[in-house]
Amino acid sequence: MAVLAAVLVVVLSLIATAFYSYVDRESPIDALALSFPGPFPKLEGVYASNTLLQNVEKLGTGKVLQPEDFVLDPTGKFLYVGTSDGWIKKVYLKDGAVEDWKRVGGRPLGLALGNDGEVIVCEPAQGLLKVTDDGVEVLATEAEGTKFRFTDAAAVGKDGLIYFTDASSKYELKDFMLDALEGRANGRIMVYNPADKSTKVLLKDLYFANGIALSKDEEFFIFAETSLARLLKYYLKGEKKGTTEVINDKLPGLPDNLHYNYDKGVLYVGILSQRDAILDLLWKTPFLKKLAALFPSILAATNGSPKTARVLVIDEDGNPLKMYQDPTGKAVGFVTAALEVDGYLYVGGLRDDFVGRIPV
Repeated sequence: MAVLAAVLVVVLSLIATAFYSYVDRESPIDALALSFPGPFPKLEGVYASNTLLQNVEKLGTGKVLQPEDFVLDPTGKFLYVGTSDGWIKKVYLKDGAVEDWKRVGGRPLGLALGNDGEVIVCEPAQGLLKVTDDGVEVLATEAEGTKFRFTDAAAVGKDGLIYFTDASSKYELKDFMLDALEGRANGRIMVYNPADKSTKVLLKDLYFANGIALSKDEEFFIFAETSLARLLKYYLKGEKKGTTEVINDKLPGLPDNLHYNYDKGVLYVGILSQRDAILDLLWKTPFLKKLAALFPSILAATNGSPKTARVLVIDEDGNPLKMYQDPTGKAVGFVTAALEVDGYLYVGGLRDDFVGRIPV
């Protein structure tokens, strides 16, 4: 028996070594350990489960495919919405009617409204785009010699400057989870100046630079580092000009798009993937991340985003105020963006084919 036990131990050890070597050799990522700053927040208080998003009214069902982001038009009559079939569409708030406006191709992500009514579109592969009734213009495709691979979100200042993110300089949209799993700082934030058509890098070495929003006085912008589940503030003016500070590093999940309500001084943050013990363990264990990247079914089992919907409301200092949820994905799931307009909260994301609306 002792001999058999010893042989079994040797065989299992060889199998384990071979499996480890296979994963290490074949995995598409070179993963690093990445730890969240603290334990995931308890699901109580602001984060306690609720079903507020299960009462959404669905606008444009079947005509608005995976609305990742949207922006209100200057008249307040409709939302410009980016969809997975490459369109920027108009969704009218009065009756939910949908109008095809401009096809930009690819997969438009973050949208922002320009000062002259133009729509600034982030299309991961094409770069930073300007869309008007006259057509589509490419504004920027690279900065400091590095091409954008994942143009993601934008905000426009009163002076016309466009602040925007390149979530990853290494991975494209189809491999967005590989960037998060790898745990390397591949993201950047740029500013585009339409006066001289220049693009300058403001911040680099970011962990999946995602949503971005300018404060009302434009003293700073707030942005998301999705892979670290945190929000940061970058100062454009004042004594802190050019500095960055973390305003919330204990989010209940991974942040996506940000939208301000200037009247209330709050931001709406789309929250993906529930932070829990499994996600925290995965993030800090390179072998498990390599394994998850190699076998997508394992990754899918740890990612509850399509089955849940959450929108977090925060103040400008990052303090959580309220959360809207559909904890089972009964009505809406995988919400990436939320925007308040005239007493209604509009939500969109990567699972559904409509824009959702509920009273605030």
